[in-house]
Amino acid sequence: MTYWLWSVPPEHYPVFARTGTFAVRRVGKGPMQAIRPGDRIVAYLPGSRVVAGLFEATSGPFEDSTALVRGGHYPHRVRVRALAELNEEVRVPYEAFAGKLRVLDEYDFPDEDRQFRAVAQRVVHPLPQIDGKLLEFLIDTRRGTDFDTLVASLDRLRDERAGEGIAVREEAGAYEAPPSEWNRAAATERLIEAIETRGFVYEPWHVAAYVTALRTKPFVILAGVTGVGKSRLPELVAEATGGEAHTIPIRPDWTDSADVLGYEDLQGRFRPGALLAIAREATDDPAREHVAVLDEMNLARPEHYLAEVLSRIEARRLSERGFATPPLLNPTATDSDWRAVVLPPNLALVGTVNMDESAHGFSRKVLDRAFTLELSAPDLGQWHEAASPPEPGLWPAAAWQPRAITLSGLSDLNDAGRRAVERVVATLEEANRLLAPVGFGIGYRTRDEAALFVLHAAETPDAFRTRSGEPVAPLDLALTMKLLPRIAGGSRSVRQALFGLLGWAAAGTPLVSEDDVREALDVWERAGRPDALDDARFPRTAARLTLMTDRLLADGFASFWD
Repeated sequence: MTYWLWSVPPEHYPVFARTGTFAVRRVGKGPMQAIRPGDRIVAYLPGSRVVAGLFEATSGPFEDSTALVRGGHYPHRVRVRALAELNEEVRVPYEAFAGKLRVLDEYDFPDEDRQFRAVAQRVVHPLPQIDGKLLEFLIDTRRGTDFDTLVASLDRLRDERAGEGIAVREEAGAYEAPPSEWNRAAATERLIEAIETRGFVYEPWHVAAYVTALRTKPFVILAGVTGVGKSRLPELVAEATGGEAHTIPIRPDWTDSADVLGYEDLQGRFRPGALLAIAREATDDPAREHVAVLDEMNLARPEHYLAEVLSRIEARRLSERGFATPPLLNPTATDSDWRAVVLPPNLALVGTVNMDESAHGFSRKVLDRAFTLELSAPDLGQWHEAASPPEPGLWPAAAWQPRAITLSGLSDLNDAGRRAVERVVATLEEANRLLAPVGFGIGYRTRDEAALFVLHAAETPDAFRTRSGEPVAPLDLALTMKLLPRIAGGSRSVRQALFGLLGWAAAGTPLVSEDDVREALDVWERAGRPDALDDARFPRTAARLTLMTDRLLADGFASFWD
């Protein structure tokens, strides 16, 4: 059974109720096609802003052009029977349920009133089960249902709300640190050692940056040549921290979200997709961190098969366990058991990428929403027999939660943290003065995520090092991961962006002439084309910009990807 909110013009409601026929002109026709006999319909009168009654559908949708109301053409109809009709003086006012409905999470407006108007304007809108039962309870209270029945109904409602486990809290600043006896810096060192013991060779900062990025934003892209360990890193980290990694092989023929979220088969049964099933499993296992590895995610276009998921990630809200998304399925999904599944706080997405002629490039929509970390083979001569790995150092689920998801959500910043944020913001403002005029401007999302990455990295400073022990600056990595993947092409604007950023990252002064750029490239070539320019202001950002610029001048096309 599905609950529906049906916005009925107040002047037509008496006719709809008397004839047992709810109808729409055009708006609402699409959603109502999913209504089935037995579904419950809450009648909402938008002009009066009240709930007027509860009805049960007795038919599926049908077409009928005979006159239903004078002066109104309502051809798209559903037969209903009244379960509860409220007199005008006892109808449920909007204020009684304002801000209490989960369906509002689907609409990203600054206030609850506008969110509810967006719901009502769809005319026919499916409701989460918990919303429908809340409205049914309010209707029962207004129609004088006996006290014992109301109490039993209220108890069931409370139990179901508690059982959801993802109830959105209204108060801000609810970040909860892991238990005091858990030491993040020591745990990260044990993690690096555990991976090394297994015989896998990564730079320590690779592991630290991956963990920090995953904590900051639950969407990380791992790039690199084939066989460098992109798919293994999430598995190794999960094994060593007591988490769970699930692999989803991406197929080239994925053009929509059916294989990721699910679809309805020819018999009308809902078939959950791979990610939806993993999301439910993670929700049922809140004590452990889960990772869904989208293996070779660009064999198909992520902006097609992952579109809804990317949008939901940006709509995360604070919940009892951390930051969770709204439901992953669209409101018109017909299977109530799956419709409420969210991306829980203990589930993150990791995509692996091989950039070659068989794969698709990434749109800016995808890159802006992810941390992009390139892995390399630091030392092909380094190998050893794997030793017995240590026991997993269990990381509590709270260890993976960010301090906030926006800078405005931060609380209790100390002086060092405030200075770190101010430095990141000032650095991005400098970069933006070079990028914005040529169409690569930096948005608030990038600003916040870069600053939060640096704040989180400050909790494990010693882990950001090379295998030889040299420090790697988190801000340098944040610039490389968040700014550079977006710059691609061979246009004049790409040329200006690369020349300007290269000089700025190397010495603080943008380069303009091609002669100056070629001189910088010659210095890099003589040094052996290193991954970091030691004397640069931002060593790794400058080195990657040099590589991208070299490709632009040699091939006429610049790209972040190898």
